[in-house]
Amino acid sequence: MRRILYNLFLILLASPLAAFSLDDAEQSILKGKAAEVIPLLEGYSPKTETETLRRMWILGVAYNRSGKSHQAVAPLARLVILRPDDPTFRLELANALVKSDQIERARYHLELAKGAGLSPSVQAKVQAELDRLAKPKKWQGYFRFAIVPESNAARRTSAETVNLSGFVLRLDPNSRAQSATAFEIGTGVATVPRLTDALRARFALDLDARLFDGRAPDEVTLRTSASLLHFADEGRLVSAEIYGSQRWIDDAAYAHTLGLGLSYTRNLGTRARATAVLQRERITYDGSGVDVNRTAGAAQFAYAASSQLVFRVGMRAETRASSYSPVAGHAAGVTIGGDYSFAGGLRVGLDLSFDRNEFDGVHPIFGVARVDKKSSVMLNLSNQNWSYKGFTQVLRLGFEEQRSTISINRFRNATASIGLTRSF
Repeated sequence: MRRILYNLFLILLASPLAAFSLDDAEQSILKGKAAEVIPLLEGYSPKTETETLRRMWILGVAYNRSGKSHQAVAPLARLVILRPDDPTFRLELANALVKSDQIERARYHLELAKGAGLSPSVQAKVQAELDRLAKPKKWQGYFRFAIVPESNAARRTSAETVNLSGFVLRLDPNSRAQSATAFEIGTGVATVPRLTDALRARFALDLDARLFDGRAPDEVTLRTSASLLHFADEGRLVSAEIYGSQRWIDDAAYAHTLGLGLSYTRNLGTRARATAVLQRERITYDGSGVDVNRTAGAAQFAYAASSQLVFRVGMRAETRASSYSPVAGHAAGVTIGGDYSFAGGLRVGLDLSFDRNEFDGVHPIFGVARVDKKSSVMLNLSNQNWSYKGFTQVLRLGFEEQRSTISINRFRNATASIGLTRSF
């Protein structure tokens, strides 16, 4: 009799789990009992691939609806990896990321979802959420660091000699191209007080440093700014900024800048976004006292071809005025590129750039007008589904080449950057 009662107890104990189904789990969530169904989902063993995906989905939703958004991220991120074209999974993941205060990752997935052919009503809700997230928190900050080996860190010529009016001079080996490794650090903090529902002020301080191993000059830049930001419908953002910066090279003051910037950003339909920027600044080179008045403009257009693929093109131009003609002149450039998000979370970005920079007057030493033409390619690799204590890894590989009418301004440089970054 005791044995029979024991077996009956085991049957009764197992019966709730044996009778449990994914349909029951969905109904429990709809009835507001998400927390109660989580242990049953965690113990559920799916029998098919379809059941595996469905369990991950229901478990992620259950975590999210029961206030456990941090735990919801893992199963939902896995679903997005396995089914990157399904916007439903991506939108639920973005929702969990917002609740977990992982705003940059959430914005990334919301932007990709816009290219997935959403219905007009869902598209409008996604854009409204992006507009809301675009309004900054009262305090912002970031920290990043990277190891950056470069084949020609100081962008120097590889030529061994130069010709000056028929005289051939041999360059010092320390003045020619040589490899170096930098330790890059960037950090900044900003306060963004609310003035009205659509208007914010922003006061920021940023520090960037490139510290080399002795084979290239160290560079440090300190920048401060004050801005007004106006937010409107359709992703529109208008900003005006006053800024100043100081740049040091090898512990010596090199140049300081004071300027004004204006920018305008807006959505063009449901898949495209355009940005225009204007700048007017005065650069003073501390050692010589030379002043340069620089006026610059730039525009960028981005288009989400799908939930995984984004194309972009950018153009820029500038003019420089100075009493010292060798630094005056004008320049223009173009960049084309895009990002692709693979199944598995890998995000690959590729950008190709070309710039032409012309200087006024004749060079006082080489006796010709200087014209530089620079081409570059940059490959960016990251994984939006990976982070460690808030840090995201970033890998960059690049190559640049500059041709010039003046031999000492010609160079080639290959670079790699391996680093971590975090925003808060």
